[in-house]
Amino acid sequence: MAQYVSFSPRVIYVFRINDIAHNGMLKIGMATLPDDAPLEAEPNSRQLNEAARARIRQYTQTAAVSFDLLHAESAVAHHDKKVFSITDSNVHEVLLRSGIKRGEFAEEDMGREWFAVDLETAKRAITAAKQERKALTTDEISLDISPIVFRPEQKEAIDKTCAKFKKSSQMLWNAKMRFGKTLCALQVVANCQFRRTIILTHRPVVDKGWFDDFNKIFRFVQTTYNYGSRNIGTDLLDMENYCLLGKSNYIYFASMQ
Repeated sequence: MAQYVSFSPRVIYVFRINDIAHNGMLKIGMATLPDDAPLEAEPNSRQLNEAARARIRQYTQTAAVSFDLLHAESAVAHHDKKVFSITDSNVHEVLLRSGIKRGEFAEEDMGREWFAVDLETAKRAITAAKQERKALTTDEISLDISPIVFRPEQKEAIDKTCAKFKKSSQMLWNAKMRFGKTLCALQVVANCQFRRTIILTHRPVVDKGWFDDFNKIFRFVQTTYNYGSRNIGTDLLDMENYCLLGKSNYIYFASMQ
């Protein structure tokens, strides 16, 4: 039996403004539906689109800005025997924890709902929020990133380490600054198809760097991997559950502090 949580009918929408300032940006917002509107109308139905356009016009018509409504769907979610409603902030959190950046505008508040994201990724973030997930997997993010091309000395380190790990569990790199240890280490994980990997550091500030490099490597790996830490990516418990179910492997960043 599903557990219903009291909420008002809402719509989550995605739109764009076709000008130079908003190039490559989409806005994810939320509007309240009329009381007589169905709670779970089909995506992009007339009632959802009308409510979304009415809300968007409230903050665009005074500036005579034209916009394109790209997507509108009910905020109602069904997950883990619960029925509840998400907000646009839930979707924003998924995008941010997935490494997708907010828009940068002269007025700071203007960029809070704008993201450098394509429509399909934005729609997947809405779905993830409805599934109470904290972040997207790498294969759910479609951004224009080219694969890393390793230098000969980097490729040698990766190949030697993978060969070593077939016989033992330790390998020490005598690598100088700017060698690219993070990228190489992540490529070792990808090549060896490790199910669970922990990154242990005394510098929690490098979490963002590891996550950025994670996306550069694992976006081009066929096996699904998740990244998690205290502040970025997916919860450790969720990643472990996915791993046990055989859905994905994971990398977890932990600080000794």
